[in-house]
Amino acid sequence: MDPLFFVHVPKTAGTSFRHGAERAFGNDKIVYDYGPEAPQTSALTREYIYGEASDGARLYRECRQQGSSMLAGHVPAAKYAPFSGVASMVTFVREPLQRTASEYSHFQRILNYKGSFREFMSMPLMVNRQASIFRGVDMEAIGVVGLTENYSESLELINARFGIDIQQREDNRGKPKVGELHKVSPEDEKIFRRRNAKDFSLYERCRKMFETRLQLYRDNLPFAHARLSQFDTRQIAGWAWWEGSSERAVEVEVLVNGEHQHTLVADQMMPSKARMNPPRAGYVGFQLPVSLSTEDKVQCRVVETGQMFPPGPRRLVTPS
Repeated sequence: MDPLFFVHVPKTAGTSFRHGAERAFGNDKIVYDYGPEAPQTSALTREYIYGEASDGARLYRECRQQGSSMLAGHVPAAKYAPFSGVASMVTFVREPLQRTASEYSHFQRILNYKGSFREFMSMPLMVNRQASIFRGVDMEAIGVVGLTENYSESLELINARFGIDIQQREDNRGKPKVGELHKVSPEDEKIFRRRNAKDFSLYERCRKMFETRLQLYRDNLPFAHARLSQFDTRQIAGWAWWEGSSERAVEVEVLVNGEHQHTLVADQMMPSKARMNPPRAGYVGFQLPVSLSTEDKVQCRVVETGQMFPPGPRRLVTPS
């Protein structure tokens, strides 16, 4: 198996996952990138990423040759996705307000941060933190996106998808009990929600996708990585591929206003996705010429399993 690429979003149960992976794979089988100053960063990463010349391809090649099981760290998803491929990526996301409040608590405990929560959440790095980490990578394409709030089920999906056995742990927690919420004042919450709309939108997408995937797993049906990427008055387009190693193309049914419009196969080349190294050499796209009007609603369905994407119909809105 090629190395997994674990995108460790701060305060999303990533430390628990990392330690569980160390026990499952062995410390010597994991290569870390937590930045040039972090003690966790591996010697291999220091040599090929933070040395005289940065070479992500060389690092990933060395990981494969040495039989590494995972490459992980606090890094943007796009940093190593072209080498690992999106299908081998794993991550967790968390409800944005609670994630930021947890990171604030961490800064207070570990780094002796003295500022208020409002000052902390106003730092540029903390605004839309999760959306920034995944900039340039479609969440629907990632191998498995877990939810911190559903950590046990997320771990079950990851283990099943990759045929591994990472056990549940609870490390680096800022609250005494799992599930206990950090308290934030109503005014701070209002300001936070207004400033972090992208994070809330991303989390909601991931939450709905997770629920769909978990239900398919319970029903012993395969999950399709799929997204409706474009629709306007003249065209509907998107992409889809099966999880795992299946090279079969996905059949997609296009619905307009709840009615069957057309069934087509997601087997067209997608040059725009080549950078993320998708399965089937990038032949995962579909497009359909249409004639739509404002307020028409579009949704797609995987023929084999009934999986809907997006989870709810999207309405066509023409620019004003």
